[in-house]
Amino acid sequence: MTSRLILLRHAETQANVAQVWQGSMDAPFSSRGQAQVDATARYFPELAQKFPVNYIYVSPTGRAQRTAAPLSTALGQAAIVHNPLREFDLGDWEGRSFEDLRENEDLWARWEREPTFAPPNGESPVNFQRRAVQALTALLDAHPGETVLAVTHGGIIAYSLSAFLGDGHPDWDRWEPPNCSISVLDRDETGWHGVLINSVAHLSEV
Repeated sequence: MTSRLILLRHAETQANVAQVWQGSMDAPFSSRGQAQVDATARYFPELAQKFPVNYIYVSPTGRAQRTAAPLSTALGQAAIVHNPLREFDLGDWEGRSFEDLRENEDLWARWEREPTFAPPNGESPVNFQRRAVQALTALLDAHPGETVLAVTHGGIIAYSLSAFLGDGHPDWDRWEPPNCSISVLDRDETGWHGVLINSVAHLSEV
């Protein structure tokens, strides 16, 4: 029996443009982000002809829900808020720029040395990847033989693609999903199979 997972990253926010770690925080869409949402909502009924969607799940963050809302309308299906789909939580360090975290906390280099390190009140890469994989696996386990659309975050998608299709190491450079990119994965008795990975073909005019 084959179950299918469609992953959609939220649209670009002003914090994405500013290179600020959002995590559990939120920010308004940029003008480009709103155009991405509109283009994705127009495209999804076409995609659903090929990959009919049975269930829509969405992260509790505002940016994910604002991305999912027009898709839910276009597909005529309610989106179910699912807390485990939330983004990597950096705890007390959220809202800081990537540059600040790199220069003053040596964060990415530290994670390379110590992937179990978590900022104050935040998550470590090891714990976050475990949560991401468990969240998506559980959704397919709950709906065997059906198609689940998860509207979520770059971290959830990148870390899960690494686990499902890669070597398990959180390789952001390889698996980073652009905003509003679409991935389609099939899971059967032999494991996970990539059908479409981080596609932005529907955003060609944005």
